[in-house]
Amino acid sequence: MRTYRLEIRVIQLSVLMAVIVLVFGYVNVWNGGTPEQSASGSSTVQNSGASNEGGVENKAGNTDGDAVLNGSGTTVNTKMVCLGDSFTYGYPGEPSSSWPQHLADVLKVEVVNAGQTYQNASSLLDRFEEDVIAEKPGTVIIFAGVGDAIRGTPLEEYQNNIKAMVEKATANQIKPVLVLPIPFPDTDELYKQYREWETAYAQEQKITALDFKGVLFGDGDEILRKYSDDGRYPNKDGYQAMGDYAATVLQ
Repeated sequence: MRTYRLEIRVIQLSVLMAVIVLVFGYVNVWNGGTPEQSASGSSTVQNSGASNEGGVENKAGNTDGDAVLNGSGTTVNTKMVCLGDSFTYGYPGEPSSSWPQHLADVLKVEVVNAGQTYQNASSLLDRFEEDVIAEKPGTVIIFAGVGDAIRGTPLEEYQNNIKAMVEKATANQIKPVLVLPIPFPDTDELYKQYREWETAYAQEQKITALDFKGVLFGDGDEILRKYSDDGRYPNKDGYQAMGDYAATVLQ
């Protein structure tokens, strides 16, 4: 009789243990699924935020502090490099009053002024690696023509140098923007050749082109008095007008 009762208790204890194991397992599975999914979702948001704070990798593979996410969630590198001659540097003033500086002030992005005096398209090409690619920008604005026209650079040579810079930019996933040549005393013939070709080239390649001539010169080939103190180079107001115009086109 005692043996029978002992067997009954063993069976009852076994059933109780089995029920406990089943209940414990069910609760564990139930709780283990939902939190894991929530943690996964939170991780995506947190990683995105961390990337924005420390610099986001852009399409060119460049990590840059000015990279942001656009409306579609695509990473965009907003950094710009302005490559040019005296008209980009801000001569006869300082870079602090140049059109690249005004462009940066209006768009609220980082803009590197890579303008130098006494430059032509060949000079810009020679320092493209160091002054543009090394900066890892999203956009490069190429402003050449006056120095070439002053030196009498043949049209074909000018064309080859501009094309080479555009090719270097696109090969490094940097968006090229061209600035059309502007008038300068005693350069009418070449300036017009450069300008006509570069306008057609930009349209053919679907490249954004800036035209400062309309800003500084109006309808003529002489710089407006309010924008120049010497009739050759822009003054502070002229450079500000150029920067405001460029920001309107590039925003």
